[in-house]
Parts: sequence; structure tokens; C-alpha cells
Amino acid sequence: MTRDEILEQLKMYVSHIRRIRYLSTPNTDGISDADKYADVLLDNFSEIGELAGKNKEILNEFVKPVLSGKEALTDENRELLANFTKLLTDDETFEEVDIHLAGVINNFLFENDNKKAFLEDNNTRVTAMFKKVRQDYLMLSALSRYDTDELDKFREEALSNRNELSSFLDKDKFKVLNDEAKGNVLLGSLTGALLYESNIYPMPDEWWEQALSVLDEAENILKDPFYREIYPEYEWDAYEFRIYYYGSFFAYSYIPKHVAKRVYGYALKAIDFLKNCNNESITSVVDIGQEEDLLYMASVLAGLVSAREACEKFYKAYENRDSSDYSITGVDKNLDTPSLYLSLVKMTNLELTEADYDRYREIEKASLKYIYNIPKKSDVYMKCVTLFSNYPIYYKEVPGNKTIKEFCIDSFAAIHPPTYIHCNMVARLAECIARHLLDLAPQVFVGFPGCEEVDQVARARDEIIHYTYNASLCHDMGKLIIMDTISMYGRNLLDDEFAIIKSHPVTGAKIAMQHQSTRDYVDVIKGHHIWYDCTNGYPKSFNTFESPYKAIIDIVSIADSIDAATDAVGRSYSKKKTLSDVKAELVEGAGTRYAPFVVDIFEDEDTQKDIEYLLNEGRKRLYSETYIRLNK
Repeated sequence: MTRDEILEQLKMYVSHIRRIRYLSTPNTDGISDADKYADVLLDNFSEIGELAGKNKEILNEFVKPVLSGKEALTDENRELLANFTKLLTDDETFEEVDIHLAGVINNFLFENDNKKAFLEDNNTRVTAMFKKVRQDYLMLSALSRYDTDELDKFREEALSNRNELSSFLDKDKFKVLNDEAKGNVLLGSLTGALLYESNIYPMPDEWWEQALSVLDEAENILKDPFYREIYPEYEWDAYEFRIYYYGSFFAYSYIPKHVAKRVYGYALKAIDFLKNCNNESITSVVDIGQEEDLLYMASVLAGLVSAREACEKFYKAYENRDSSDYSITGVDKNLDTPSLYLSLVKMTNLELTEADYDRYREIEKASLKYIYNIPKKSDVYMKCVTLFSNYPIYYKEVPGNKTIKEFCIDSFAAIHPPTYIHCNMVARLAECIARHLLDLAPQVFVGFPGCEEVDQVARARDEIIHYTYNASLCHDMGKLIIMDTISMYGRNLLDDEFAIIKSHPVTGAKIAMQHQSTRDYVDVIKGHHIWYDCTNGYPKSFNTFESPYKAIIDIVSIADSIDAATDAVGRSYSKKKTLSDVKAELVEGAGTRYAPFVVDIFEDEDTQKDIEYLLNEGRKRLYSETYIRLNK
């Protein structure tokens, strides 16, 4: 293929990804009833499968051969790959089409540039390192809400890259660089501060001391006349503002009081700078209102302003939103501002009032409506999904409002109906299996809380069935945090994405542990992907034999496998299997991957009939329920 033909194919890949996202969560506008909605979903996922196949062909034709070394990385191929990454992460529209694939390509280009740079000069080397640090930040922004060891490894590498780039601030090294390389060293080393931000969990003081040391280094550079003299043409006012701007961004994270005071100072300097700034290249892209929000966040965490005062300010700003505005500004007002309110309440353990309860109900209701009504073809759709994915982390159960289970289930219905249907199907299948097992093999449930003997199991029958259903409904709540990865149907998953997928049981368990209504379901959420004999699956650190809910974990694992294998929607990467096929696989794995009682399940004619009913009529009813729910 010619260069232009390859470029057109790469553009087609991006077009397919956008189309797939639209197809996976269709609006119900123009769909008259539930049967037609089911047909639309089935047709859409059939098309998704076709588009995914075309995307795999595009990647196999050009991208994979170059990345694997089967095709040479010529200057032309390098340019094509660089252009492709720009299409995958659009800086102008803030659209993240496929940031993980962009990361893989950029890593490949960096490694090749770095090898080349070592053979040439430091200017080339610095340019390659600068691009890498910028890409590292984009990837960390995408990964920071996931609970995976891969994040820590990636951040460690990213910080190492930043430190290597920063070594060129040494005066003897710096003065011999060309102007482009000097600028890359200055901006790249300062950008390193962002590698510490966006943490959803508290970090030790040493972590933040390291982060602040990056800003201290930048301030020392700013004050040192050497750098201005050696590079007078540099935009030093923009460099100064970035110090304050990046420093104020730490207010989005869990920061200790003494760090918050420093962050407050940076936010003050940023606001003062913007008020007196005549540089349109800065004022046109930075909103002073956002800086004022960060100032308030920092002031509360620093103990300078009460959490109540700040929350009142945030909610007042939220009340002035335009709920039909889907621009970048509208997204911030409708999703980011209320998340500041919610996160501040959580971080400060603010005592809630009746007015706060009303506000929580409004935020929950309005946010779900907003996220569902966002045009799926919009450039900001994935940004909205990403922002909304943080809500379970900040969620708080209040009187009269949804439980975290209800909120997560409703959220799946709004942003990814296939997962909503899957959670409900697993709950119904697991309930069915538990109900029959209580008759066929009640001894399986000995060990369930309050059931030390078989006769106690009989008395706890209703409790066991109720627990099984609700725990199953919650089993995938961790997927809400990683919805951008879950909905990546356009190609095979990458290694880092597999790691993200595998993080959802632990992430879901941590969310469930924070709420009284779901705390008892933690073991099921954490253990449903672990083999019966604990020899495989994830997370590897959890031994299900030590859980009093071992039988329920194993039931949910079976139900999960049955639904996943027989689902024609949401599994475009694999063909739907018959129940007979699934039965053979489950029975073959009895005693290792699956509990031995899986044999009892499929030897019992009544149990098998009920499972078949759920997979056919039951699934059809769920489509109807989904349609009705989305049209409330």
C-alpha cells in the first residue's frame, strides 16, 4: 500500500472505534418497544463484531508488522505511526479514541528514538525523552483510577524517565543543547510533577515531598539568571504559570495538611498570575474559575476554610449549570463540579444535613440523566464516561437515596447496557443454582454464617437465596471504574488492558467495603474469578477456602461463566455457545476450575430446565426491563 492508502486505513480504524462506542450504548430514541430495542442491541453487536474484524485487519496489515520488527521502521513508517497516535489521542478535542494503543506505539517509537539518540547527539535524545514523559502522563491519567500493580510499575518507569530528562538541567549539559532541546528539558522536567497527581487513595508524606521537590526545582530554575541568560527567547512567563498551575492540581488528590498549605499557595499564585496576565496563549486555555475551585479544595484540606463553606460554593456553582450543555465547559459543570463536592465531603468526613441529602439525590439523578443523554458520537463522550467512572469512589449512601449497589446497576444501564444485563443475568442464574442446590446438596452451604450444620442450612434457606442474588448483582461493580477498557471492542486487548480488567474484583471489593449495604458481599466480589481449587484466577492473594461464603463464590463463578459463554451481546470477540457446550466445559472443570457440585447442577433435569429458561425467556425479559428503565 502507498503512504496515503495506509493513512486512510488508520483513519478508518479511528472511525470504526467511534462507531463501535456509539453502537454499544444506543439511545432509545426512535425505538418503539422493548422487542425492537433487543433487536437493535443484537444487530449493533453483530456490526461491532464486523468492525472489530476490520480493525484487526488494519492493525495486522501495517501497525503490527512495524511494531514487531517484521517491517522496517523507515522515516515514512515512523511518520505514519506518529500521525496515528495523534488520531488516537486528540489534544484539541480532548477525545481519547484509543489511548492504550497510542501508548504502545509511542513506547515503541521512544525506544527506537532513544537508541538512535544514543548514537547521535543529546538534542535528539532529549526530544525523544520529552515525548515519552508527555505520553507517560497521558497514560497515568487514564490508569490512575485503576487498582492494579501495573500502575505502580508504570509510574515508577515514568518517574525514572522524568529524572533522566531532568539530569540535562545540569548547567554544563544544558548550555550545549539547541533551543528546542532546552525547551523540552524545561517543560518535560516540570511536567514530571503531574506524574504524582490524580491519586484516589492517600499516599505517604514522602510521596508528596518528592512531588513538591519537582516544583521546587522548577522555581529554582526560574530564579537562576543562568537559564534566562542562556535561553532568553524561552516563554518564561508560561513556565512560571505552569509551576503554579501544576502545583494547584494536587488539590484533586488526597493530600496531607502540610502539603495542602503549599498547594493553596500555588493556587493563590496561579489566580494572581491570571488576573495580571496579558499573555493570551495562557488566558485563552485556562479557566480562572477552575483555579478558584482548586483554591477552595486546598484551603479546606489545609484547615483554612471549613468544608461546609467550600461545599456550599461548589453546589451553588453546580446549580447554575446548563444540563443540556455537552461542551467541555458543560461537562465540567455537570460532572466535574459535583465530583468536587462529593470528594470533599468524603475526604473531610463532613457531617451531612437534610439539605445535603437532597443534594446527593439531585446529583445522583441529574448525573445519570446527563451521562445517558450525552450524544454518543460527541467528541467528549469518553471524557464524560471517564469523569463519571469516578463517582463510585466518592459515592456515599444517604437516607432516601440509592444504595451503592443500585447506583452502580443504574450506571451500567446508562453507559453500558450489556454489563447491566450481564449483572442481572448472573444474579438470576446464581439464585436459581442456589435454590436447587439447597434441595440437591444442602451440605454445600455448611459454613455460611450461622450454618454450622445441615439442619441450620434449611432454616437459613431464604437468607442464603437472598444473599446469593444480591451478592451476584454486585459481583462486577468494579467494572464501572474501568468502563473505557470494558467497552474496547475494536481490537484485541493489550497486556496493560488485561491487567486493568483483572483489577475489577479488587476495585469492586474496596468500593463495597466502604458501604454498610454491600460490606457482606466483599468476598464474592473479590473471589468470583478465582478457580474453585484456588490454583488459578485473580486476585492470586485471596484464598476462597477461608471465606464463609465459599459456596456462594463458587456459584457466582459458575453463573458468570454460563452467561458470558451464552451471551450474543457484549461479547463480540467470541461466538455464542450453546448450553450443551457450556455444560461440557463446566463438568470437565469440576473440582479444579469449578466446584464439584457443578455436576449435580447439570445432572438434575429441573435445574437444567430452569437455567435454559433464564437464558432464553429470562434474557428477553431483561431486554424489556432495560428498555423500560432507560425510558423512565
